[in-house]
Amino acid sequence: MRDTHDPVQTQSPSPQPGGTLIVFSSIALLFLTLTSGCAAPNGPREKLAAAYTQLDSPNPDTAQIIAASDEYLQASPNGPAAADAFYLRGRALEARAAHDVNSAAKDSADAYNDYSEALTKKPRPALEGLIHVGMGNILYFQDRYAAALTEFTTGYEKLERDNDKAWTLYRMGLCAQRLGNWSEADKNFAAVQQAYPNTVQAQRAREHQGATNFWVQAGTYANPTMAESATNDLKKQGLPAQRFQDNARHVQYVRVGPFTNYETAAGTRQRILSKYRDAIVIP
Repeated sequence: MRDTHDPVQTQSPSPQPGGTLIVFSSIALLFLTLTSGCAAPNGPREKLAAAYTQLDSPNPDTAQIIAASDEYLQASPNGPAAADAFYLRGRALEARAAHDVNSAAKDSADAYNDYSEALTKKPRPALEGLIHVGMGNILYFQDRYAAALTEFTTGYEKLERDNDKAWTLYRMGLCAQRLGNWSEADKNFAAVQQAYPNTVQAQRAREHQGATNFWVQAGTYANPTMAESATNDLKKQGLPAQRFQDNARHVQYVRVGPFTNYETAAGTRQRILSKYRDAIVIP
C-alpha cells in the first residue's frame, strides 16, 4: 500500500496530496544562494533551481526534474550542487512511483539509491535532513518500519521547517505503531499535538493516538442491511468480523479483527481485497 509524502492516509493505496512528505518551498532560493557565482542564464545550475520549484506543484513535472538533475550531474558530478541533484532526482522518482503502479518498485529502489548517493556528496545539514526523511519514506512504503524509523529519527533534528518536522514526527509515530510499540507511538503523537497544534498533522496524530490493536476495515456502509450482509459473508470465511456504528456520519463500518500485529492484519486485508476493494488496515 502506498500513499505519498503526506504521509499519511496510511491505509490507502491511492496517492495523497503533498508529494513526498516535504514541500520545501524556499529551497530553490537557498540553493541559488549557496551556489551563487557566474553561470549561464540557462545553465545546469539554473535548471536545477527551476526544478526545485516544481516540488511546490500538485503535479510536478518529474521528467523535467530528472532531466535537470541528470544534466547537472553530467556536467559536474562532484559539483557543489551534486547532493541537490541526486536529492531532486530521488524526489522525482518517488513522486512517479506514487502515481504509476507499474514502475513503483523500480522507481522507489532507484530513488533510494539516489538519496544514498546524495549523502556521499556532503549535503548541507538541512538538505541532509530531507534526504534521510526521503529514505525513511521509501522504507516505510516497503513495510520496513524499523529501518524507516531510524531514518526519520536521524533526519528530524536537521529539518528546518515546522511543517516538515510535524510530518516526520507523525510518521515516526506510525512506524512505532506498525512495530507494535503502542506507547512509543503515543508519545510521538502527543509530541506532534503539543509542538504543532492546530495543524493537519496534529489532527491525524490525535486520530491515531490510543490504539492498541489493528483492524481491517472491509467497507463503509450507509445501508445497515448491506453492512450486515458483508459481516455475515466475512464470518462465513472464518474471519472475526464486526459492525461499528458512526452516528456522526450515519454509516456503519465493517471490520475484521482485532489483530495484535500489523503483518497479520495486512495479510487479512490482502486475503479479502479481491472482493472488498476498499479494505484498509487501521490505524
